[in-house]
Amino acid sequence: MNRYALFTDVSLNPRLKLGFGAYLVIPSSFLDTPPERIIRPEFVEQIRLRKFEVTSSTKLEMQTLLWALEDFQKEVSGSRFGTLDVYSDSQCVTGLLRRRSQLEMNGFCSSGKNRILKNACLYRKFYEFYDTLGFEVIKVAGHVRSCSHDSIHRVFSFVDKEARKALKLCMKEERLQPDINEA
Repeated sequence: MNRYALFTDVSLNPRLKLGFGAYLVIPSSFLDTPPERIIRPEFVEQIRLRKFEVTSSTKLEMQTLLWALEDFQKEVSGSRFGTLDVYSDSQCVTGLLRRRSQLEMNGFCSSGKNRILKNACLYRKFYEFYDTLGFEVIKVAGHVRSCSHDSIHRVFSFVDKEARKALKLCMKEERLQPDINEA
């Protein structure tokens, strides 16, 4: 049975509410490789990036994961894909399965003011994917010193760097673009 590892991470400019999500899907067998033998160029070409606007950190983490799960589901459609492990450093993502019964019991409303949660539709979609794909969510400590990287942290750091690089490049390009109202 095939086993896959999905890594997701994001980089956000909260002032502009603009961010980039990145993900990488690899066979889990790659994680048996010693970290020093995992080199970045092998993975960079496989990392998918997407720009998201009008977003926040939690929303961006969810948007990126849902986009990755949707792509994964399309790619394995009609085949027996095996199992999927989702690696994330997001507290929200890694806590959603634990929070499911309480969220559903409360109708995805806040307990204090009984208002629908801001990201309720994203949480519902997450649970739909979970019910279909049956993945496991694994918490990764983000921004770990490279000397303490195991294979999982090494691969995760590649995804993290690509998301940050994409946002930085976008911000640089934005500064180079003249403001249309200045003309």
